[in-house]
Amino acid sequence: MIPCTKTGCHRWFRNKSGLTQHVNVYHPVLPSVNISVPVEQCQESSAGEEHSQVLPDGYGDSGNPLDDPSNSNPLAEYVGPGDRYYRNYHPNLTGRPCDSLGNFLPAGHPAEPLTDMQPDDWSPYSSRLEFELADFLFTRSQMSAANINELLNLWNASLLSTGGQPIFRDSGEMYKTIDSTPLGDVQWEKFSTSYTGERPTENVPPWMNDTYDIWFRSPKEVIRNMLSRPDFSDAIDYRPFREYESATDSRQWEDFMSGDWAWKQADTISRDPATHGSTFVPIILGSDKTTVSVATGQNDYYPLYLSIGNIRNKVRRAHRNGVILIAFLAIPHMDKEHASTDAFRRFRRQLFHSSLAYILHDLMPGMTEPIVMRFGDGHYRCVIFGLGPYIADYEEQVLLACIVRGWCVKCLAMRQALDTDALYRSREHAEALIEEFDLKNLRDEYGIIGDIIPFTSGFPRADIYELIAPDILHQIIKGTFKDHLVEWVESYLKAMHGTAKANAILDDIDRRIAAVAPFTGLRRFPEGRHFKQWTGNDSKALMKVYLPAIEGHVLVEIVRTFRALLEFTYLVRRNVITEETLVTIEDAINRFHKHREIFRESGTVQTFSLPRQHAMKHYPDLICLFGAPNGLCTSITESKHIDAVKDPYRRTNRNKPLGQMLIINQRLDKLAASRRDFSRRGMLEGSCLTATMQLFSTRDGRAHSNTSEAPGLNRCNEDTDEAVDCPTSIEAHVELARTPQTKRARTVTELAAELNLQHLPTILEEFLLQQLDAYDNCDSDLPEWPTYGNKITVVNAAAALFYAPSDISGIGGMRREYIRSCHSWQNGAPRYDCAFVNTDSGLKGMYGLDIVRILAFFSFVSQSKRYPCAVVRWFDRVGDKPDTDTGMWIVRPAFTAQRRPSIGIIHVDTLYRAAHLIPLYATRPVSRNLKPHHSYDSFTAFYINKFIDHHAFSLLSDSY
Repeated sequence: MIPCTKTGCHRWFRNKSGLTQHVNVYHPVLPSVNISVPVEQCQESSAGEEHSQVLPDGYGDSGNPLDDPSNSNPLAEYVGPGDRYYRNYHPNLTGRPCDSLGNFLPAGHPAEPLTDMQPDDWSPYSSRLEFELADFLFTRSQMSAANINELLNLWNASLLSTGGQPIFRDSGEMYKTIDSTPLGDVQWEKFSTSYTGERPTENVPPWMNDTYDIWFRSPKEVIRNMLSRPDFSDAIDYRPFREYESATDSRQWEDFMSGDWAWKQADTISRDPATHGSTFVPIILGSDKTTVSVATGQNDYYPLYLSIGNIRNKVRRAHRNGVILIAFLAIPHMDKEHASTDAFRRFRRQLFHSSLAYILHDLMPGMTEPIVMRFGDGHYRCVIFGLGPYIADYEEQVLLACIVRGWCVKCLAMRQALDTDALYRSREHAEALIEEFDLKNLRDEYGIIGDIIPFTSGFPRADIYELIAPDILHQIIKGTFKDHLVEWVESYLKAMHGTAKANAILDDIDRRIAAVAPFTGLRRFPEGRHFKQWTGNDSKALMKVYLPAIEGHVLVEIVRTFRALLEFTYLVRRNVITEETLVTIEDAINRFHKHREIFRESGTVQTFSLPRQHAMKHYPDLICLFGAPNGLCTSITESKHIDAVKDPYRRTNRNKPLGQMLIINQRLDKLAASRRDFSRRGMLEGSCLTATMQLFSTRDGRAHSNTSEAPGLNRCNEDTDEAVDCPTSIEAHVELARTPQTKRARTVTELAAELNLQHLPTILEEFLLQQLDAYDNCDSDLPEWPTYGNKITVVNAAAALFYAPSDISGIGGMRREYIRSCHSWQNGAPRYDCAFVNTDSGLKGMYGLDIVRILAFFSFVSQSKRYPCAVVRWFDRVGDKPDTDTGMWIVRPAFTAQRRPSIGIIHVDTLYRAAHLIPLYATRPVSRNLKPHHSYDSFTAFYINKFIDHHAFSLLSDSY
């Protein structure tokens, strides 16, 4: 037996690992702290005034606030339009408003104003122009100080002749103004730590003598800022809930607070009556190393991000600062001689966990006693913190869970047989094992690293094994799809055909991928898959086009394996997951496990015990715990790397860049907070120019009309889709671009010649008859044809606005994409996109839709009414259900009885959105000369690509 050597402690342990766990939990040695700021421009950090208030004694003595007749929080209520869904809310943690001292307010009590500042108070800026200039130069243009100075010199020189005053004298004055902004101000602090264990008597490794600096911001103050944001007030959940469909009482999961974990945490917290009426605030963390510059050396950074579970997934995913940088963790570097030693590995792991524990320690009091904070709706509420899910890739997950690489971080399945059923890991079970077994048995039999304590051990209600979040990007997209299946196909082809023939097949697969028709937002692969640096976006793009490219070159079992994986990926990526969806996800997992056996039977692989692939089986349970996984994916933190790490690094002078990066991030936060504040007060309506013109015209007694156009309709030259921040008021809407093409046809006759459609005027007359509802009501054989002017306006694109919350979209779930139809796209080849057309709104999916190819967009006037139209070529569906192997619908170009292409004119209101078609290659080799713009003209049958985006997948999956 081994005794604890700490004074006053009388515990004994069977082994060293149990003693280590005990010391780290009950006798922790915190690193020495040196609080400072990174560069001289920042004011010194200070403890500051504590605004949070621990509730006074006697809080909650009256019992459950639901017993109070003034309480307005029902246990269940309908949500959304039409009473289609209802929610059951947690009965105890109800998010009830209170005053600044924590005293609950009666129902309907108005909130205090968020600010007493006037609508014309631009402090610390002197005017809107001053703020807009600072925001433009620092946030959007990211201009260097030297370039800012040059620009201001030129600007100020132009003012000398008129006697005008400069806005800023130089960049220093602009930076000083930004730094004086009180909003969004959470100072950076630093603590330092070093190795304190035993050292060898000679040849001491350098890492044992080094000091490691960790920069961080108070997570409590960051959370305070997030909760107080008015723009989050309509997208925040104050209470855990369970959501159901009214008609069937079937449950569905979407945002984080709809999951079982938040509800169970609320149950545990509310055992203390003093917490009743509070708001539970789960802390979501994420970390991942990132490299900012390979060419100039190993410049790695280790950012730590924070979010809260109350804000909804669409906010966290929409780049609305719902994820905040709170720390840069230390990265101990070591030469190869010492990097692989057990002592260094143990120190590196413990440094990570100790750093997290220290950074988060100011949240600890608020995890057991309610703290008063103000929210964006103006009300104060009592909050209870809790450590929530941790967003990380697999390498980070094994570090977090103190698990041996190759084991599952969620369950106890043996490393060599991961797909066997096994119990979930738990904190209590791990601690019992550590007290019972030595380090070697822990590692070999359970995959546990017993001499490291997870940072969660010192926090209440925190189980690191439970808190590991699902990771669609690394586990499924980059792991199972790219690193496993795509590589296995290459190995399979070489095993079946030999290297020479396999390479010829792989070249043809690459040509198929390269020949796919363009589509808005689709990443191109002009040389196939052969490039060294794969990003997550590259893997996502390959998923969209890979399945049809391999068909005909591999066995149908491999095609079905890919189909099962793709369908699983798109299902778990949905913004709302129902009980029915969970069943479909389970079916996709089972089909994937069944069909992937072809790789083992062919000798391509020997085992499927792969942690990333194994993680698929845990997704149904994780969805029930945490809601839809798209709100917890590492793609969120990786995209944050760009704004918080990579872009700030590029703006530094490379001399001790971290300090400069901290200042840049702090200024970005202040500018963003100012923009939110000015927007909330209605001070940023219209452009700066129109506002200034309005001001001068008002002074002169003249009215000024705002001629600004709707955003997005004149961006048709960009081949990207975009998130649109507007209310969810429509399912879909298509509108023609506003820029007429003066070099294209201006009359119906010219358009007929341009498209080589001599009968186009007749088709247009038939269209008008249909629009005027005259065709069917005509009694004579020769009806009186409607008249129209020969003049038309041709445009090259139309903008489709539709509800696509599972894709990158605005806070209301709306997304805009462009449908192109032009004879030269970006001064290159012609482009004529395809689209979905609504033909029967009463039917679901493809049963109520048809496919057309847009030959031209134009508008004309008939009887004083303008008609926006499209000349289209129709496609016919092949069969009445999708293909059994790929799961995709097949279409082919339609022909008339005279074997002419079926051409028509349709109103743009009948268009739904763009469609992407991929040729049905079968075994036909693709010519090296085939270009993407030839794709729709060179083949006779096509798949409707349901994997082009998540909206298309949902739309086409509703068909069967």
